[in-house]
Amino acid sequence: MPITHAKGLLPQEADPLFIGLFPGGVSYANRNVEEDGDYKRLAFLPYDTLALEVQKDCPPELRHRIVEDAKTIQARRGQPFRVSTCGQTVRLGR
Repeated sequence: MPITHAKGLLPQEADPLFIGLFPGGVSYANRNVEEDGDYKRLAFLPYDTLALEVQKDCPPELRHRIVEDAKTIQARRGQPFRVSTCGQTVRLGR
């Protein structure tokens, strides 16, 4: 059985949007486009500033989803945010 997208919208294999939690923030990428051996980066949301950085060439249909996802994280400013399976957290925003 395929893993479904966090929002339950599409099977992971059919969903081009990759959302990854990394040490410095949330990375958004297009899993259907490879660039320098990795998924093409579309946007990045740093944990410290919560200022969404969207690439100019981000497809509009993915930009909307990225902005909506980032808003849910930005709304949690000042709260702890779990970044690993062992329970590590960061405080969102400054």
